[in-house]
Amino acid sequence: MKDTAMPIQARSQKTKEKILRSALSMYSKKGYHCTTVDEIAAEADVSTGIAYRYFRNKKDILLSAIEYAAGNIVSIAHIDGIDIPEVTADITSYLRAVLKGFEELHLKFRDIHEELEGLQHTDEDVRKLYNSISSQKMENVIEKLTVLLPEAVNIREKAYLSVGIMEQYCHMKMNESAVEMDYDVLREKTIDAVMCVLGITYE
Repeated sequence: MKDTAMPIQARSQKTKEKILRSALSMYSKKGYHCTTVDEIAAEADVSTGIAYRYFRNKKDILLSAIEYAAGNIVSIAHIDGIDIPEVTADITSYLRAVLKGFEELHLKFRDIHEELEGLQHTDEDVRKLYNSISSQKMENVIEKLTVLLPEAVNIREKAYLSVGIMEQYCHMKMNESAVEMDYDVLREKTIDAVMCVLGITYE
């Protein structure tokens, strides 16, 4: 009979990813500080000993989970209806799609996002990892804008400012119950502001 068992290395990687996904799920439900390694292991349907075989401690799981989420956000988020094309001649439609995805990610992971924002100010390891991931993501944004706007100058500065504007909108949207305004209008004004920063005029 042919052996169809999964290779040990592949099984090990699958178990590790299951623990990380379970950690992210528990953080979303209870927050990082209130989640124990025992609970993460139970959520992953593995023993606590198995969890410690892959990770040194609770903080090691957190850092690994942040890094894993950064590289697998699309599969983790399960957000439907967002189609961000790789190449587009319509920069306005592209920016709207990007902002929609950005907004929905913030709303779906609001609680853990806010907690991790706080951890950046109190935990040096989290801050360094966040800065590293943010820098990598921004390089991707800069590369994309360089392709979309080949004649633009100061593209790095414009990229950082544009992302900052979008992030500020998302933070306001996350707390929309605190400030009464028309968020559909605010979304369009956000796109207008980014277009202005990028030096793009509407056709």
